[in-house]
Parts: sequence; structure tokens; C-alpha cells
Amino acid sequence: MYEKAKNEKDILYILEHLKPEDQHEAQVQKGDNFKEIILKEIMDNRTRTYLGCKKADNTPVCVGGYTDTNEKGVGIVWLLSTPEIENYKTCLLRHVIKAFKEIDNKYWLTCNILFSENSFAKSWLKKIGFKFNNPKPEGIDIPEGFEFFYRIRETRGLR
Repeated sequence: MYEKAKNEKDILYILEHLKPEDQHEAQVQKGDNFKEIILKEIMDNRTRTYLGCKKADNTPVCVGGYTDTNEKGVGIVWLLSTPEIENYKTCLLRHVIKAFKEIDNKYWLTCNILFSENSFAKSWLKKIGFKFNNPKPEGIDIPEGFEFFYRIRETRGLR
């Protein structure tokens, strides 16, 4: 899998071929028009996006990234993928770790919500330090069957 610049054709491919758990998350959070809404959000220049494609035939496999919030130093992280991502677990983790070098320079806290049954996403999120100890942050509406997850950037030097 390699990283490629985002483009509408590849994003639409992923949105049309989402893993069932990712489709459920997208539909619950964005509504029935989730594909159009997410495409517009991803193509917005304020959203940093990483697009992963198969080396063999350039087929899009996943798209993820981060978006600023209204709180300074807090970012929303996200990932959408096709079922093909299951064949690229190690490669995905390698790319995610690389992306978090950039993300950690920008945010002290990254978070989002996740469909509780999305075990694939939970496994790689836990590997890079995200917590699922089910806090209920004030002001965040968490739909039934979803969990809040978060990661606090490691502090270096004096505390």
C-alpha cells in the first residue's frame, strides 16, 4: 500500500465500497447523504487527508486524516476503509504511525467516536495509544452503540 494525493474518484470508490462497520458509522454520524457530505468534507482544504492505495493496481483501500476543532490543540482523527484493508494491517499501522508524527506536532489531544463493534479499528487505535475507557465528555453527543476514544500526546521534558 502506498500514499497518494486525495482525489474525488478514489474517495468516491472508497465510499462506495466501505467496510460494513465504517458504513454504519458514517451513516449514523452523517445521515443518509453521508457519501456526499463526507466527500465534501474530505475535499475541503482544511482537512488533512491520507489516501492509501494498493501498489499492484492502484485500487483505493483507505482514506483517513484529521480535522481541527474549535478547541486549540484538539483534533478529530478518522479513517474509512474498504474490506481490502484487512490484507494490509501491518502497512496501515506503519502509515498511521508516520502520520501521527505530523498529528502530534499539531495537537495535544486527538479523539473521535467509533461504532463499538468495529474491532478492526479498535485494535490498531489501541496499538498507537488511544484509550477507550469510556469517558463521557461534556458537550459531545455519543450515539447509542458508539464509544468515545482519545489519545493525549506524550509530554517530553519537565512536567
